[in-house]
Amino acid sequence: MPGNVLLLLVLIPDLMRTGASHLSRLTGPLQVNIALLDLLFFLYNVPVMFGNVLFETWRLGYVVCVTYNSLSLSIIFADFYSLLAVSLLRYMAVIHPTRTLAVSQRLIVWACVFIWALSFLFSIPLWIHYTTVEMEGETYCVNQMPKQQLSLYFRLLGGMAFLPPMLVMILCYSSIIFTLWVRRGLAVHTASSLQVNRRATVVALVTVVTFVVMWVPYWLVVFLMKDGELLTTGPTYLASNLTTLLAYANRCVNPIICFSLSSQCQAGLRKFLRRTGCCL
Repeated sequence: MPGNVLLLLVLIPDLMRTGASHLSRLTGPLQVNIALLDLLFFLYNVPVMFGNVLFETWRLGYVVCVTYNSLSLSIIFADFYSLLAVSLLRYMAVIHPTRTLAVSQRLIVWACVFIWALSFLFSIPLWIHYTTVEMEGETYCVNQMPKQQLSLYFRLLGGMAFLPPMLVMILCYSSIIFTLWVRRGLAVHTASSLQVNRRATVVALVTVVTFVVMWVPYWLVVFLMKDGELLTTGPTYLASNLTTLLAYANRCVNPIICFSLSSQCQAGLRKFLRRTGCCL
């Protein structure tokens, strides 16, 4: 939480800065979107998750039951598609640099709104089927979707909503790496812009690779488990929990990557600390 709050305090002033590069002004709203999503997850989903583990029964009510599970999925895909948008912008900046000039910051803000709407659309089955039930005087938060449908739903999400965008990102960064490091840049790139693009590409690539590495095990478990097997065997239950833990831990990584590798974030952090020092 402190890392994401600090990242927002650094990124938001950069959105208003007139001296920032055009590409930075385009990727800025997407980075803010990712930090906000991660912060929302820590502020709402993690406390509810802790309460769910702490108590055998559900004590948080119907509204929290529905929103907790549905919002988790929405945040996952909103994060993922924000990274996809950053990858596409980075691809355009390197391969077709003049085309990025036609993209405005307002269009990127609308893209963030579209990402939120699309992610909500993916979670609609969870909004419909999650509910609280009374059993032997105890309350439980359960998904009432039939097991086969639930398994098919998550496999469709993994196979259609996760895998194709991941392949698009791999193709984008493969082309970027080939252009910047193998071909040593296109003719439109100067030596300084080539260096700037390389540094920015490293940050974006590390972020995407980290996301994919930490999320792929989760989706592999979803694909490989048989219908209903998750609740009946120890190994699959353990695998599901460990891969989910690894995937959720990805939300802690983004601020570390930005402040460790991004010279822009480091400069923004120094300015913020100087301003804070002056105020204190």
